[in-house]
Amino acid sequence: MSKKRTILFLLPAPFVQKPNEPGFQVQTQNFRTTFGFVVPELRRRNLEVELVSLSNTPQQVQNGVGFLQTSGLDKSCRAFFFQRRMGRGKLLPQLLQFIINVWHLKSRLSKAYIVYGYNDVGTLYGALLKLFFHYRLVYDMRGDRSNEMAVQGAPRWRVIFYRMIRNFCLRRCDLVFTVSTDCPGLPKGRRHIPKFNFYDGRFFYYDARQAAQKRKGLELEDRFVWVYSGTDKYYQMVPEMVRFFADFLKLCPDAWFMINLPKPSEKFREELEKSQIPPSAWGMFHLNQESLNQYQMVADMAFLIREDLPLNHQAFPTKFSEYLASGVPVLITEHVHSLVKLVEEFKVGEIWKESETVLEVQKRILKYRANRDVKERCASFAQSRLSWQNNATWLTDKLVSLL
Repeated sequence: MSKKRTILFLLPAPFVQKPNEPGFQVQTQNFRTTFGFVVPELRRRNLEVELVSLSNTPQQVQNGVGFLQTSGLDKSCRAFFFQRRMGRGKLLPQLLQFIINVWHLKSRLSKAYIVYGYNDVGTLYGALLKLFFHYRLVYDMRGDRSNEMAVQGAPRWRVIFYRMIRNFCLRRCDLVFTVSTDCPGLPKGRRHIPKFNFYDGRFFYYDARQAAQKRKGLELEDRFVWVYSGTDKYYQMVPEMVRFFADFLKLCPDAWFMINLPKPSEKFREELEKSQIPPSAWGMFHLNQESLNQYQMVADMAFLIREDLPLNHQAFPTKFSEYLASGVPVLITEHVHSLVKLVEEFKVGEIWKESETVLEVQKRILKYRANRDVKERCASFAQSRLSWQNNATWLTDKLVSLL
């Protein structure tokens, strides 16, 4: 296998993570989607592709191999799944595991011409080994992890350490992708390209007939339907969502809140009870990727609100693309800067500004009730600008330009 024609994707986590496993399920799902669309494009251009996944349990190794076989990707790439040998949470085991990973990686990275590092840690391995081997390094940055750690109350030394990792990776990379339009701290002369979190059009789309049938099946024909699909983690602002809906219910008594979660959430139930929202005004569902679209496409408006934090300023939630693809306009706060620009320019939702009252925002939202023109505009915009089907070739072009 010629080094000049080999691209290696380096994931510092299990390739397949189940919802009940600790880790970054959303990030690894995004990686798998990226990998699945880009690998066939790379192969069509006669590039060899390798995948390296670190920190797997024996079961996760089997899951990863099974995913590649089921998807047919095993015929398009060589995959290496390395197991985690040391424990988590303690500094010494972490350091030992890091050294073990470097030892495993050196033989693989020495043969690559392009190394695609996923997130800060994946790119760190590539940045360190680039001191000894010659290859092009791509840094797929997933937001500001150090800022997120600071918000979560991590020790100051750890926050500073992660910022050092980020800055080191920026200095060593040849190309950096970010999920936002900005890349603070980018050294002079380094290439930066925004790469949003695109969606898979096989799972998310808008069909007016199917949406009408589902609304009828759920007995929601004459109601204003809100939707939220995701988790109940702190940054999703569950209390604020529920309070907003409670206020909206006073303005629009027939409103209904669809909550789609990977598993049951006591946090949502507690907030709904605290705001005295009757059971007839909401429903909670636990859906897989295939059925989620069938439910959320019935909604008139989706929640996608975030706090005023640096980690949100540089974010691009995948749900934004998926909501719009399902024909659902979004309510966002003004703190995810990339989303604000798109919502304003393409008129695919509403922006909840801090300078206005909740009632002012809610009155504007009433016009979205059963607004088929808006739903079709959202779906059309998403398909043309935010789908993997229309962006896989674009991303491949950027990678091939490094050859």
